[in-house]
Amino acid sequence: MKIFTLTLAFVTLLIVGFSCRAQGTLVVNVENIKNENGDILIGLYDSTANFPRKVSTGKVVKVTDKKMQVTFKDVKPGNYAVSVLHDENTNKDLDTNKLGIPKEGYGFSNNVMGVVGPPSFRKARFRVPTGESHITIKMKYRKR
Repeated sequence: MKIFTLTLAFVTLLIVGFSCRAQGTLVVNVENIKNENGDILIGLYDSTANFPRKVSTGKVVKVTDKKMQVTFKDVKPGNYAVSVLHDENTNKDLDTNKLGIPKEGYGFSNNVMGVVGPPSFRKARFRVPTGESHITIKMKYRKR
């Protein structure tokens, strides 16, 4: 019985060790940032139901350059979508005009845009495998 218990404990540790390592790292390259004002808000979404309102993981990073890189570690492999907001006035919200047109920069994975409003999760989704993967999002700004 003691050997069985030790074997079971060893197998459990092995499984836990493999599952902990079976994670991905996602590197998001954000380009075309208009200026160094405010923050970049990046949301990582794991489902159609949550996109683009409820992030599964999010980061807020001070803008320091016109190109930036943000890394998400320990991401479970699967399908995701990313949204990016250049929050120039640091109010943690996308400012819009009276017609609902964004006043601040924004972008989505696959560099897709919606016709009216954000794109669908399906159009913005991409696969995060185990290991490291990279995506690039080019910020869009409304012409003034």
